[in-house]
Amino acid sequence: MEVEVSVENRSREDIPLLEVRDAVPRFLSAVGRPSAAVVVPRGSTTSFTYRVRPLLPGSYVFERVELVFSGPLGMVVDSREVRLRTSVAVLPLYQSTGVSLRSFERLWGLVVSGRSTGGMYDIAEIREYTPGDDYRKILWKAFARTGRPYVREDYGEVFGRVLLATYVKLDDWLLGSPPNTLASVELRALRSYLHSLVRAGISVDLAVCCGPSPKVVRGVNEDYWRSLFEVFSYVTPYCSCSAQLNSLADVPTYLGRDAGEYMAVVLVVSPIALSSENPARFLDVLRVFNGKLKVLVPRFDYEHFVDREDLRRLYRAVSALLERAGGSLEVMEESFTLGVGGWTT
Repeated sequence: MEVEVSVENRSREDIPLLEVRDAVPRFLSAVGRPSAAVVVPRGSTTSFTYRVRPLLPGSYVFERVELVFSGPLGMVVDSREVRLRTSVAVLPLYQSTGVSLRSFERLWGLVVSGRSTGGMYDIAEIREYTPGDDYRKILWKAFARTGRPYVREDYGEVFGRVLLATYVKLDDWLLGSPPNTLASVELRALRSYLHSLVRAGISVDLAVCCGPSPKVVRGVNEDYWRSLFEVFSYVTPYCSCSAQLNSLADVPTYLGRDAGEYMAVVLVVSPIALSSENPARFLDVLRVFNGKLKVLVPRFDYEHFVDREDLRRLYRAVSALLERAGGSLEVMEESFTLGVGGWTT
């Protein structure tokens, strides 16, 4: 990322020699020197540029510049610190996750095949039967499994809506080292999954918690880049979500939606965060979303920080809890560690 620093001389005197030193925010690694010695004639503007490499995603604030004034012989005659506030949002990298509409069939444990007018169909939504629905779209396997009639709606008939969320805790930043902290991996997984859903034509609402409450964006598809910058301007390195996971149940209200509008609710979260949750509160979330909650755990070297057997017990316990309410847990197969796979900015 390129940073430009400009100095405007509005005085009536020339500045024969000025050293400009920019203060680079922590976790932005400067490539080259973030300073320059310049001559600034009166009434003119002089600029210099340097590059920085972000180590962590999120918002960064450039807060001050130091100005060192020298005379014609190079002797320092004055120095000043100029306070300013310029911010940038660094988006996490993403890669293809291979997500398709058909992958959501796993939420109900179904494999459905058939044809629509456009050929083989992808399911956009599975919902409970209501009087007047086409009986040919009743999912008899779901009826046999649950005792409740469900019908399918094909992609060509309805655009599905997904709520995609993540809760980033302070411990997630402390595990691993930049640029591959657990929090960075979670955020890359979130953006990769978001990118795949949007490309598949699914309407996505987004919720990212890295502070007192989740930051929510309705209809990411409507303005993709604005939505991304709005969310990641709220994230700062080593920020921490202080809300409990059961606050996810309130997100549809924040967005002005009903929980029943979502064909799926996808939560990208680490097992470390899951282990700190009260199971009873987690069940409240499952009830609100009526079995549509899918928990995605990003691939990471958790065994370096947590006993492997404890991790397996946690996965079994959370899976059992989710399955009781019709949800599911999946450890993602893709690696979201920098240096592995193909990444896009």
